[in-house]
Amino acid sequence: MMPHWPKPLGFRPQDFGLDRISNLLNRLGNPEKKLPPVVHVAGTNGKGSTIAFINHIMKAAGYKVHAYTSPHLINFNERITVAGKHIADRELYNLLEECRIAAEGIPITFFEGTTAAAFLAFSRVKADILLIEVGMGGRLDATNVIDNPLLTIITSISLEHTEYLGPTVEIIAGEKAGIIKPNVTCVIAPQQDSVMKMLEFYASKNKSPLYRGEYEWICKQHDNHTMSFNSSVQSLKLPLPSLQGAHQITNAGNAIAACSILSGKYNYNIDYEYIASGIKKTYWPARLEHVKSGQLIDMLPTDWKLFIDGAHNPAGAEVLSEWIADNFKKGVYIILGVTKDKDIERFLKYIKPHAKLLCAVCVKSEPRSQNAKFVEEKAVAAGIKAIACDSLSDAISKILNKATCSEIKNIITCGSLFLAADFMLENSY
Repeated sequence: MMPHWPKPLGFRPQDFGLDRISNLLNRLGNPEKKLPPVVHVAGTNGKGSTIAFINHIMKAAGYKVHAYTSPHLINFNERITVAGKHIADRELYNLLEECRIAAEGIPITFFEGTTAAAFLAFSRVKADILLIEVGMGGRLDATNVIDNPLLTIITSISLEHTEYLGPTVEIIAGEKAGIIKPNVTCVIAPQQDSVMKMLEFYASKNKSPLYRGEYEWICKQHDNHTMSFNSSVQSLKLPLPSLQGAHQITNAGNAIAACSILSGKYNYNIDYEYIASGIKKTYWPARLEHVKSGQLIDMLPTDWKLFIDGAHNPAGAEVLSEWIADNFKKGVYIILGVTKDKDIERFLKYIKPHAKLLCAVCVKSEPRSQNAKFVEEKAVAAGIKAIACDSLSDAISKILNKATCSEIKNIITCGSLFLAADFMLENSY
């Protein structure tokens, strides 16, 4: 008998829900019912990377792909990819105006309005598949007006947005499980046991087949150049994904598992060569990205390296910590900026063993950013040598001035995707 799990109710503010966007979409002619076949993706970490892998695999196979992701780094247009291209400014403006006029009298949120605009865009251009990333949670997320997706995916789940989603990882998993639809297969990344049991419980209620990591499929690194994907129906030896880190092997596994269902159940032609090509060529910015050019890079000696990563919660910091331990035994220099809703103490706990020096900065592109002095004080309290800096260029200058170990020549910028946006703007020529 399945255990009785707590219902994922009552933890979001009263203004969360699907009524407003449903009313708006109805006024717009219900574009959500005129979309290409949908793959709907929820989870805490890995949603964007999983979608990026699927996107590149499908494009390698010759398919036309739409995608809706968030947040953006530089331009909002990045969120809405229509047939492989970011939506044009004029088209985006016209769609938002159409939604603004239709929304008169409906107090929609920013995300609800932009989701409606994205659905309008996708409904008007033919494509073979649409990849949709949940904004937050799942059950009450604005994207969850899709009643009949082709496939759902739930990536790695950990504590996040507890003020909205609930105080435990199991209750948060229940919120994510809200995208599971009756009789629709759900791909699930490897999870801790209690989370997997929660997802299994909701899948059972919906009679939804599951394709679970570490159960129905396994994706592991094989050697320094290859990985393997194994299931009951296929065994593949593939190149390592272009995105760095052990967690990206799991995200690539999510994508390969999804593509195996799309191929086997829905007759998409996704052969080995397309999978291998797609995962090898996938680009998703600010995910352990080695930045090789730009104004900030020009400040560094030629034998130094700088990486930017979007890790912004404790689970992301844990993954980042593991990657640093595997690649830089003597440690790294950290440039850190965080927003006010993040658990900075737990984040710092993971990076403490590797931080030779931490340079704290304010995230300029995010009004909810913690100031640099606050981040510095938290780092010092955690036992990390830290200094507050005025900008990313100031942080790099201070690192170079204070570098005392000739063997440590690596810098990692992390703490927020908004900080990654700051970096890209400041680094541009």
